[in-house]
Amino acid sequence: MRYAISDIHGCPETFRQLLKRIDLQKEDDLFLLGDYVDRGPDSIGVIQHIWKLEKEGYKLTCLRGNHEQMFLDELARGEHSGVIPNRYHEAVARWMMTLDYYHETPGYLLVHAGFNFRHHYPLEDTHAMLWIRYWYDDMKLNPSFLGDRIIVHGHTPAKMLQINNEIKQMKRTQVTCIDTGCAQSYEGMGYLTALNLDTGEAVFERCCE
Repeated sequence: MRYAISDIHGCPETFRQLLKRIDLQKEDDLFLLGDYVDRGPDSIGVIQHIWKLEKEGYKLTCLRGNHEQMFLDELARGEHSGVIPNRYHEAVARWMMTLDYYHETPGYLLVHAGFNFRHHYPLEDTHAMLWIRYWYDDMKLNPSFLGDRIIVHGHTPAKMLQINNEIKQMKRTQVTCIDTGCAQSYEGMGYLTALNLDTGEAVFERCCE
C-alpha cells in the first residue's frame, strides 16, 4: 500500500499512533509531505522517529515543507532556532537539505503546498511548492500538464469534514489537501491524516500531544 501524511508539526506520538492505525508494513510506501517541525511540543522527536523508521527498513519518501525551509534559512542567517535543540542542528540541517520539493508516484503528484499553474513549467517554481495557498481557487489546473494524475498536498489546514469531502471527490477534481491541522486547536481540526493512495480512503488520528 501507499500512504501520504502531511504536516505532523512536532507531534511524534500522534504520528506513531496513526502509523499503528494504518498498520504500516515494510513493503508499504510512506510519503511524508513536509512540515515535521514547529507548533507541536517535540519537533526533534518527529524527525528522530522518521530516522528510526528508515533505519529499520521502512520505505519513506520525505518532502520539504515551508517550516523546514524556515529552519534552514534561520541557520543560514546565523540564527539559532529554538525549534530544534542546538546539538541536533547540524544533523537535522543536513537531512533537510536532501528533501525534495515534490514527488511523483503512479497516479499522483505529491507536494507540500501546491503548484503554480501560471508558471510555464509548474515543477520549476519551488517557492510555490513550499508556500502557495488557495491556488486552485485562483487558477485552473493545467490538464495538459496534469494528465490523469491527482495532486495531494498539505500546508493549508482545514476541518476534518472538509478534507474528507475533498478526498472523496479527488478523482473528479484531481486535487486534495490532507492537512487537518494536527497541532491546532480550532474547531474541527486537531487531526493527523493518512491517505491511502491505492484505495482512496483516509484515516484520521486525533492529536494526543
